[in-house]
Amino acid sequence: MFACSPRRLSLTAFAPLLLASMALLSLSRIGLMIWQSDTLPDDSVLYILVQGLRYDLAAVAALFALPLLVIGIGSLFGLLPRRLLAAVKIWCAGSFAFLMLNEAATPGFILEYGVRPNHLYVQYLIYPQEVMATLWGGHKLELAASAALTALTFLWAYRHLSRRFARMLNQSPAAADCALPSRRRILVQLLLVMVLVPLGVRSTLGHRPLNPAMAAFCESPLINSLPVNSSYSAAYALAHLNDQKLTIDDIYELSAPQVTIAAGRRLSARTPAESGEACPLVQRIMPAAGLTAPRNVVIVLEESLGADFVQSLGGLPLTPNLERLKAQGWWFERMYAAGHRSIRGIEAVSAGFPPSPLDSVVKLPPKETPLAALPEIFNRLGYHTAFVYGGESHFDNMRSYFLNNGVQEVVEQKDYDHPEFVASWGVSDEDLFRKALSLMDQDYAAGRPFFSFIFTSSFHDPFEIPKGKVSLDFDGGDQTARFLAAKYADYALGKFMDAALKRDFAANTVFLIIADHESKVRGQNEFPLSKFRIPALIIAPGLTPHADPRIVSQIDMPPTLLALAGVDAAVPYVGQNLLRKDAKERALVEYNQIFGLLTPQGFTVLTPRKAPDQYRVSAADKLERTAEQPAVTAFAAAVENLGPLMYAKNYMSISCAQLPVPQS
Repeated sequence: MFACSPRRLSLTAFAPLLLASMALLSLSRIGLMIWQSDTLPDDSVLYILVQGLRYDLAAVAALFALPLLVIGIGSLFGLLPRRLLAAVKIWCAGSFAFLMLNEAATPGFILEYGVRPNHLYVQYLIYPQEVMATLWGGHKLELAASAALTALTFLWAYRHLSRRFARMLNQSPAAADCALPSRRRILVQLLLVMVLVPLGVRSTLGHRPLNPAMAAFCESPLINSLPVNSSYSAAYALAHLNDQKLTIDDIYELSAPQVTIAAGRRLSARTPAESGEACPLVQRIMPAAGLTAPRNVVIVLEESLGADFVQSLGGLPLTPNLERLKAQGWWFERMYAAGHRSIRGIEAVSAGFPPSPLDSVVKLPPKETPLAALPEIFNRLGYHTAFVYGGESHFDNMRSYFLNNGVQEVVEQKDYDHPEFVASWGVSDEDLFRKALSLMDQDYAAGRPFFSFIFTSSFHDPFEIPKGKVSLDFDGGDQTARFLAAKYADYALGKFMDAALKRDFAANTVFLIIADHESKVRGQNEFPLSKFRIPALIIAPGLTPHADPRIVSQIDMPPTLLALAGVDAAVPYVGQNLLRKDAKERALVEYNQIFGLLTPQGFTVLTPRKAPDQYRVSAADKLERTAEQPAVTAFAAAVENLGPLMYAKNYMSISCAQLPVPQS
């Protein structure tokens, strides 16, 4: 036998292994679906399989991209040394074995944690000795089976590639196909790989690449995880591991759990409810006086529309409609955002979760049971619950968060038929509000109560809005686009509220309008407290319009809305019902792992690896440094610990709530 010269390999040599990888992942998914068939939603099989192909293609493309490029470039120049070929075979066989290993580990992980391998799977690999001891001690059969399957797949893949490579490289010079593949053919194959592999990994031409949140479509974390193969899920978790990791260096001072729990109870005026060690922060919510029937609840979370754009809060005259609407409701003059990102506002307003050095619970992996978030509570009370957004709901894991915590229907950009205007972040606020209003009309016509969480996006960089809707009464300079977007957001809000308040359902509906955070929060030498002031307005039947001068927080909105909706319940919140005369004035704020606790007495700032700062605060949120008060610092540190403790112990689980029986 004579070797062809120069040495070249067609990239089709990899085709059977690539197809085998795709088949392995699909067969594993089908097996999991059969196993969980009793819990699959109706008409979900095709969706899971089709979406699964996207994640499988992304995983396979990412794993085999390097060897395809190496062999393609080497073949193009006729340079394929034996050591290079051996390394490629080991890489490819190892990649195939990696897919098998993760799929083999999936059933056991699901039995333990209720979802496919995720961040916990990756975190445990940091402690191989403990993990191996656990597996060997109680899971010998599963360990042996996984090891055998992984080894067999590696050997099969290695031998398969060895045979394929040998057939292509060890041919007689007289063979008809010895001259193949030609350099032109190799070049075409290489160019295809360079184009198709990145598309496969990204799996979309949109401005956000594929991620696990895109697969979410129902309320079950397990079913939402089925389309995402375990290798992709584990790799994604590994890439974002630092987003979820909290160390002692990230928090000012770690308090004993009992100290933190005591601080949580002390934080708010509350009526304690029966609770055990698993639910230490439960409080009783009493309905507003005279309420006998549950009300609809509508939350409008305004993107970035902070106090800087509200004249009566010391900002620019860019929100005339909001200023007009405040005469019809409960206006908060000193409402503070929990953080400077949308996910902080979402977790605070929807679930009352306190800000902390942890990532937002919107992005953290879900627990075994849902949070006692507003959509979960109203879902269990028989409401139709919806999250209405104009962009792509998988951004920041919002889709998964809401579906995992009680939302029945997620509306996103693809659900709008012929929107009037589409910007980088989705459809315009007018399109958004028209869609939200149509859903409410449908619910009212069907005779069912509803909870709607509406999240706007028009006031977001790059501030793209429909032309001719609004204009400025002053020269905005280089901020003109930003100011116009703020005014347009207010314009769209005004149109929506005017229309909604004329609907018949308005007589039985509570509306909350609140910003998620201030735009362009920047801190220099001190905490930018003034940038955390946001507008908030509640309009509800029978509610006397008034301005509230108290210092309050976004985390107070869930218990207050429950009371205004007529819900008599016990809930695991650290926020407080602001209808109470004895409600305490305080606000919790977080900025890049810097925590602040604001009270009428002052402002305490806790920065990791730094001494605490304490300030006297003016009505305009100007800070004047004062001497440290150790007792105040200790309380603030315990409050900062609330978020990590509540998440770790699942103290905000819906299982801690005591809800009334839904009305038929």
